[in-house]
Amino acid sequence: MTPPAIHDVKIRAILNSGGGVAAEAELVLSDGTVGRGSAPVAIKPGRRERPVTDYLRIGSPPPMDVVKALSALSGRSRDGQEAVDAWLDGQLPVLGTDVALAVSLAYARASATASGRGLYSYFAALSGTEPAFPGLLAAVVSGGLHRRGHGVPFQQIMFATERHCPEETIPLILEAYTRAERLFEARGLLVGHSASGGMLLDSADLSLPLGLLSELLEHTGAGAGLSLAVDVAAEHLWTEDGYLLGERPLGPESLMGRIADLTTLYPITFVEDPFTSDHSVWWARLRERLPPHVAVVGDDLYATNSAYLDPALADGIVLKMNQVGTVSAALRTSVRAAAYGMSQCVSHRSLETEDTAVADLAVGVAARWLKIGGPRRGDRTVKYNRLLRLAEALRA
Repeated sequence: MTPPAIHDVKIRAILNSGGGVAAEAELVLSDGTVGRGSAPVAIKPGRRERPVTDYLRIGSPPPMDVVKALSALSGRSRDGQEAVDAWLDGQLPVLGTDVALAVSLAYARASATASGRGLYSYFAALSGTEPAFPGLLAAVVSGGLHRRGHGVPFQQIMFATERHCPEETIPLILEAYTRAERLFEARGLLVGHSASGGMLLDSADLSLPLGLLSELLEHTGAGAGLSLAVDVAAEHLWTEDGYLLGERPLGPESLMGRIADLTTLYPITFVEDPFTSDHSVWWARLRERLPPHVAVVGDDLYATNSAYLDPALADGIVLKMNQVGTVSAALRTSVRAAAYGMSQCVSHRSLETEDTAVADLAVGVAARWLKIGGPRRGDRTVKYNRLLRLAEALRA
């Protein structure tokens, strides 16, 4: 069936979860079907990410070159998502990845609705996969750029679940998170919550929260089926003197030893971005040193770009659609990663919107994990709630 052509598309500036600006697109097909999409923003984009816009202002129209570019979409799309996304990819220097992704998602939603299917099913059809629920990665402690030198050095410490229906995994996350929140508050450590919904602690000692969370999982019912995951975000720790993980910078070999020790001491099953992309040899060495149950996963290393994929460096890849700017580009990376035998983690960004497409993407491509932050902010809980609705949809 030939998809309806695009009749109209417009973009606007909306708020993100940090009180800044995000891009939202509203697209109308020739049959009157409407789709809407918005793109999140990183606190600090990785070096390999494609650039975002800097021209969006709330209440102000976009620049004329952007308006002119988007007007050229009218009448297009008869070849479907890939054709629209190929055109958007060619306009990235004008649009930026965030506006391009907002339009790409809006077209995906409109096309899914016009074809009578859910967005997760639409993604599955494009990627040739069978939908399945992911495990969850829920931020419980935020540090790094979220606390800027006043908290733990790792970007995130997370609770991790195995693959199960979200009606089973979300209650586990909620119970464990609530217990951790009470524990940190009772210890006088809790000073707030990050934009990602993780807790901000008055301590730079990485071992303190890892130890407390390990004991929590060991001695309460919340620990059943849960482990810990860490996002080192090493690119943001690196200086010309080494990785800033404490009082003295660490070289790659010392950092590898530190991470290996942590996975021995604590129930960590997921390690994200342990080094920068410049230290590729140490990625491979860390994988050799860690036990098989600990997954080493690349975010800034791959930047959701299929051109950077190297299965020798990591067990898995983090998929963030706004790193590459279109649905099709993200799906190409997903398909290639699967062909390499790499696990996939679909992820939110630090500065989010209410868009729930990441939940549909994770289910549609049968990702092993979905990272959507801690269950404490509306922009995060809306994604958890989308998973619960998908559980009903797939059961029907």
